[in-house]
Amino acid sequence: MKLLLQDIIKAIEGECLNPHQLEKQLITGIYTDSRCHLEGGLFIPLKGEHFDGHTFIPQLKAKGVVATLTEVREVLDAELCTIYVQDTRNALLQLARYYRQQFSLPLIGITGSVGKTSTKEIIAAVLSGKWQVHKTEGNYNNEIGLPLTLFKLEPYHEVAVIEMGMNHFGEISRLSQAALPDIGVITNVGTSHIENLGSREGILKAKLEITDGLSPEGLLIVNGDNDLLGSLEKLTYPVIRYGLSKEHPYYAENIVCHAEYTTATIHTPSREYAIQIAALGEHMIYNTLAAIAVAEYYGLTEEEISRGIASYRPPKMRMHITNLQEGVTLINDAYNASPDSMEAALKVLENYPCKGRRLAVLGDMLEMGEYGPELHRRVGQFTSECQIDGVCAVGELAKYIAEGVWSKEAIMWCKHYETKEKFKEEMKKIIHSEDVVLFKASRGMKFEELIDVLGKVKDDEK
Repeated sequence: MKLLLQDIIKAIEGECLNPHQLEKQLITGIYTDSRCHLEGGLFIPLKGEHFDGHTFIPQLKAKGVVATLTEVREVLDAELCTIYVQDTRNALLQLARYYRQQFSLPLIGITGSVGKTSTKEIIAAVLSGKWQVHKTEGNYNNEIGLPLTLFKLEPYHEVAVIEMGMNHFGEISRLSQAALPDIGVITNVGTSHIENLGSREGILKAKLEITDGLSPEGLLIVNGDNDLLGSLEKLTYPVIRYGLSKEHPYYAENIVCHAEYTTATIHTPSREYAIQIAALGEHMIYNTLAAIAVAEYYGLTEEEISRGIASYRPPKMRMHITNLQEGVTLINDAYNASPDSMEAALKVLENYPCKGRRLAVLGDMLEMGEYGPELHRRVGQFTSECQIDGVCAVGELAKYIAEGVWSKEAIMWCKHYETKEKFKEEMKKIIHSEDVVLFKASRGMKFEELIDVLGKVKDDEK
């Protein structure tokens, strides 16, 4: 990154409080974390419920910072060029938009209730069959993370794949207007964050905010099998749908889940692909359909697309398979959870090759608000219909998963544990050699703490 400070001030409509420090300062990095090495950087102090980045400004010169934003009309360090703005969070988004506009590369924005990260990863993998790809890393998909992701764009990048998350109305709109996508991908509309958005129709409205920053020549690619996305009408932008139905221009059939990969036949308006992807579950075929739709839109060849699919590897804690020395197979899908992703994970467990038992360790799904008990109960009812052997429901809300299982008089056994600690006491007694065990819960449950104590990984899995 190389930006003149004068251009930054103009882009964010800022006011320099000590112009004698301005000169022609060159900024080589944008930072919001004062703990980083900040040489040549502009610091953007953010305020939160329990912190205020302004308190760190006097310490920044020693770390190499040359300028700082501020919401206070006061120069806290006379050696730093100090730029006043009304709202530093908004300035961060404004600056991200300005920086993104320095690049003419295609940018694909991805949102949805579930599957955003997996879809982002497979799209990035497929496009890497031809191009140098920049993508969102980790969970940098919010109003802080997305700008920081955009600031890492470099001249050698040829395409960007950016994830957009949200909790409330207006957030996707602000992210889209910063990222300025050429293609918007919506994976589905489920129930995540329904406590803030009121209904699935509200969630759809929030997801469609991705069009607020979409290029005038832009395109929407959506999951046509989703009831709300499949019935979209009267949109300003053209829409391409994908799914398992032959009525969609991009559809899949002959889906088979194997021990460590999934195969399928994918049909597009111009080609047919026999794919093998190193990931588990029907939902990954949906993600691959979206990726192929993006790639064909940009003219990638069959060879380039196939090479990209072959390069895909699932991120950890997202359907990650681990074999323990004790002979137990773990399916770690504990990065996050919603009713839709719970059901998808249970389908994977149901079809996974197994000599012992198939067990599900299911934890709380958070951010469901007043809908939480009923949504957990529905997951339990769905679980009761799966061909698995047992369920451990872990957490306060997970008791409703257990209630859902019990309400169906399921053949499988099911037990509820109020806390992870109580489950941990019995875990090794419950899980036996040759069992296949699914761990699934919202990120806040920190199920990796359970997995870490379960056993050692086989040498060839390290």
